Amino acid sequence: MRKTLLFTLAAAAVMVSCGGAETKSKSTPSASDSTEVRTVECVASGDVVYVDLDYIMASSKLYAAEGTSLEQKVKAFEEKMIATQEGWAKKEQGLAAEYNKLQADAAKLEQDYAKGLITSLNAQQKQEELQTKGNSIQSRMNALQTTVQSETATLQAEEQALGEEQMVLMNKFQDLTRRAIDEINADHRYKMIINAVSVIDSDPTLNISDLVLKKIDELYEADNAEE
Repeated sequence: MRKTLLFTLAAAAVMVSCGGAETKSKSTPSASDSTEVRTVECVASGDVVYVDLDYIMASSKLYAAEGTSLEQKVKAFEEKMIATQEGWAKKEQGLAAEYNKLQADAAKLEQDYAKGLITSLNAQQKQEELQTKGNSIQSRMNALQTTVQSETATLQAEEQALGEEQMVLMNKFQDLTRRAIDEINADHRYKMIINAVSVIDSDPTLNISDLVLKKIDELYEADNAEE
C-alpha cells in the first residue's frame, strides 16, 4: 500500500444559503489557503459561493477524532510493509550469495578433479557436501517463498481494512457536509456552491467554508451524543 490518506473531494454543485443574515467576516483568506483559521459566518450576496472542502475536512472535529488516528495507523502500516519487504530482500540476497558460492565451489571441484589435483574419493566426498549445502539452500528458499506468500496475504488484508476505514471516514464527511448544507440552505437563497479547487479568482467574502465547518462540527457532536 503505497499511498497516504487523501481527503480531496471532486468539485460539486449544491445549494447553499445564509438565511438572509448579514456578513460577518473576520479575515479574508484566499481560496487556496488551507492552514489559516478563517471565520466567515455568512455571505452578503451572490448566487454562487464556494467552500474549501480540504480545509473543512482537516479542520473538522470528525478529522480530529477519527482522521488523525487513521493517518497514524496508515503510517505505521506503511513502515511495517517497508520493513517486511526489506527483510525479504535481505534474506533473498543472502541465499543468492550462498547459491553463487556453491556454484563456484562445484566448478572448482570439477576443474581440480579434471586436472588430477584431487582423488576420486575426496572428489566424491566434496560433491556430497556440496549437494547437502544445495539441498539446504533450496529448502530455505522454499520456506522463504512460503513466508512471503503468507505475510503478503496478511499485509493485503490490513491494507483492505485500512481502505475500508478511510472510505467510512469519507462517507461520514460527505454525509455531514450534505446535511450541513441542507440546513444552511433551507431558504435556497444561493443557487450554487463549488469546491475551492475549481475557483481561479474570487471575492473572499463568498467563501463560506467556516460556516459549513461550524455546522458540520455541530452535527458531528450531536450524532456522537446520541450514541
